[in-house]
Amino acid sequence: MLRSKRGDSKVLPVNSSQVRQAVGPVADDTISAILKCEPSMEDLEVTVSYLRGEGSEMGRRGHPLSGKVAQLYDILSTDALYANDEG
Repeated sequence: MLRSKRGDSKVLPVNSSQVRQAVGPVADDTISAILKCEPSMEDLEVTVSYLRGEGSEMGRRGHPLSGKVAQLYDILSTDALYANDEG
């Protein structure tokens, strides 16, 4: 069981409701794949901003995807909600 103590900097992973709230109406198998990554809400928010093309292209180039965000990007970019989104 994960416990959070005062002063503990560990970020707990999100649940399925939080994932849906952050990424939108994606398929159930996409939600399952995301949950297996145990992302934080910040991981999801950064990923969604990249998928939506938010910010300048130069800004995104200066901050390449890595770690969980890259993993989440790969998962979400194959979902129908984002796969056909050209911008």
